[in-house]
Amino acid sequence: MKNNLKISLATLAAAVLATGCIKEATPTDIAIERQVTLETTIRGIPAALVKAGSTGYAQQGAAWDFSLPAIHLAMESMTGDLVVTGNIGYDWFAQWGTNDALGADYAVGALTWDNYYTWIMMANSVISLIDTDDYMSLDATQRSYLGFAYAYRAMFYFDLVRLYEFKENTVTSAPELLGLGVPIVLPETTEAQAKNNPRAKVDDIYDQIIFPDLDKAETLLESYAAPDKYTISLALVYGLKARAYLERGTAKNDVAAYRSAAEYARKAITASGCTPLTQEQWEDPTNGFNSATSNDAWIWGLALPNESVSPLFCFTAHMSCENDWSDYHAGRGINKNLYNSISIRDFRRHSWLDPDRNSYAYKSCRSDSKDYFANSLKDYANIKFRPAQGAYQDYNVGGAADHCCMRVEEMYFIEAEATAQAGNLPEGVRLLNSFMTSYRMMDGATYDCSVKVGSSLENFVNELMLQKRIEFWGEGIVMFDMKRLNMSSKRGYVGTNAPSSYRLNVDGRAPYWNLVITRGETQNNPVIAKQNNPDPSGRIEPWK
Repeated sequence: MKNNLKISLATLAAAVLATGCIKEATPTDIAIERQVTLETTIRGIPAALVKAGSTGYAQQGAAWDFSLPAIHLAMESMTGDLVVTGNIGYDWFAQWGTNDALGADYAVGALTWDNYYTWIMMANSVISLIDTDDYMSLDATQRSYLGFAYAYRAMFYFDLVRLYEFKENTVTSAPELLGLGVPIVLPETTEAQAKNNPRAKVDDIYDQIIFPDLDKAETLLESYAAPDKYTISLALVYGLKARAYLERGTAKNDVAAYRSAAEYARKAITASGCTPLTQEQWEDPTNGFNSATSNDAWIWGLALPNESVSPLFCFTAHMSCENDWSDYHAGRGINKNLYNSISIRDFRRHSWLDPDRNSYAYKSCRSDSKDYFANSLKDYANIKFRPAQGAYQDYNVGGAADHCCMRVEEMYFIEAEATAQAGNLPEGVRLLNSFMTSYRMMDGATYDCSVKVGSSLENFVNELMLQKRIEFWGEGIVMFDMKRLNMSSKRGYVGTNAPSSYRLNVDGRAPYWNLVITRGETQNNPVIAKQNNPDPSGRIEPWK
């Protein structure tokens, strides 16, 4: 479905200017209004991150329109690891799964472009209200709010760069775009500037926004104790730095960046006090991957209040296969080849239904689970993401699932990879072996990748990524790693469980991992029209 896109950087810049000005009031009125605006805006950001209908296309029936959880599901649909095992007519993320209608003229582009720049506007609004060179002049609340805003803004630009940076692939070519990221919009950006705002260099975005913002957030939140997993913490800032340094290490082949990635990953582990999910927590039929408070592993997550739940516009409606209140999960499962690579001694294997349903005593919130799993769900369907509180019949409760944005387990994987990439392969192998043996193997089994890896860094990274793809399946993380590492994806092979239109095989990174900027932006910011990524739609014939 083609639609004109309604939000541009120019209109966002105007909104920033509007929200950042308070005129014709007494000093007392200014202080009160300033504090109210500050608190309202900073608290509105996490609410905006899970808002249904955030781009306006929900009103037209676009069931992918539910902010960051939908973005994660879209990214996951592009990896090749997620397979639709049910009725593809109910897959609202088919564009991303089949590489169809992803060009500038299509509405789906709004999911990422419009949302991220709206969220950047909100972070800019907070920064414009209280930013100062003298942090000690701020009270503790203001310091934390400013720290949150810088962390958010760094996070949003980091995601945008990873999504839109054109990276070389075997299908599309645009050498003139190499090294370009996205336009920069700051609190001081005028509407006129936003209408002539070219894509900034990736290096400049890291050097001028991402790392400086994270440094400021680290300073501002140094003594702040987050009250819950829904609030930005110092550990999250460390985790974001670990992600960013890992990305830079790969892009620049930079040993120092890899060492920083490992350092900050360990800092995140320590500062968070988090521990990896246990088998009981992982397989919990009531709270599995839907509750930030039911485990010690989540560093940061988003809450979806009951009153904000839609029966269709929420992550659980599309991803959980156990609920009765939505057909739109479309039986999402795992790529058969990936499933078969999981050790039978690894409890993560239980997240998907084996063709032999008697191979494991699968747990469920459903009273009819044995019959339901045998007759209603196909092989390899996922039961990783459970309806909240086990409420598989009540969307208002079951759909109100917390959404995980960072787990401590990711830091263990970053530490292991970055250590090996920095030149200490034996230590990277030891770290991965230790994590897997300590936290993922059952009945005293030992994981040891030493023989498979040998002395090859490439073999180690492939093995680590195999385990990372299993670990974070469905969570919207691994596509970024696959793009970073120029990895291949494959759904087409003899015996595949993917529907025919989804059987895309790509040698190296997929062209659709370089997202296309929306027509709404190219119309309002014409300089972008000559800097847009090539449209990948339909450029890969499904395997037959």
